[in-house]
Parts: sequence; structure tokens; C-alpha cells
Amino acid sequence: MTEKPKRLRNAFIALGDTNLTAVYTCPSKVIGVIKEVIVCNVDGSASADITLKITDTSASATFSLASTKAVTNDTYLRFEQANIILEAGDIFKAQASAGGDLEVSLFIEEHYDPSR
Repeated sequence: MTEKPKRLRNAFIALGDTNLTAVYTCPSKVIGVIKEVIVCNVDGSASADITLKITDTSASATFSLASTKAVTNDTYLRFEQANIILEAGDIFKAQASAGGDLEVSLFIEEHYDPSR
């Protein structure tokens, strides 16, 4: 059995407002595995809440990974060994309770699959 090619990729976003924002959209012909998620609060004086959602486009549904989870000022929230599987077109989204306070980092392994 031949192993399919894979690549490592990062996706970063500073949440400048309180809108639900796409952080990563899985490309076509790819299975994306989000290995780790880090949410960093860069505000030195205020806590902020993070909401993380995944849109499964094949099911036309959005699911919550975390909902209004507090991230204390100058700290981070880390999902280690997350292994969140996304198929082509699926979207990982984030929303902050305060604009300019939170940054989201995703560490992704993409597996190319020409049959998709």
C-alpha cells in the first residue's frame, strides 16, 4: 500500500472583531487533520471568551468545539492532540467576545487524496 503524500501547514488569525471568522477551509482533494489548536489572549488586562466551531459542509451543519470558553488575560487555551478531521470544504471557525484580544493558531496535517 502506497502512503499518500502529506504536508504540514499552519493557519493563524488575529480576531479583530466579534464576528464568527473562518480560520481554515480544507482544500479540495485533501483530508485535513487539525493536530493542535492554541487560542492566545494578547490583552494584558482583560479576559475574553472564545467560541470555536466546525462547519461540515457535506452535512450542511455547524458544530461547536468550545462555546464562550474564557481565556484569561496574557494566557492561552490549548487543545493538544486534537486530531480533528476535516474533509474538503469543511471550515474551522473562531469567534471572540472582544475584538483584538484573541489570536488563534492551528497546526494542520493535510493528506492529499485525488479520489475526493
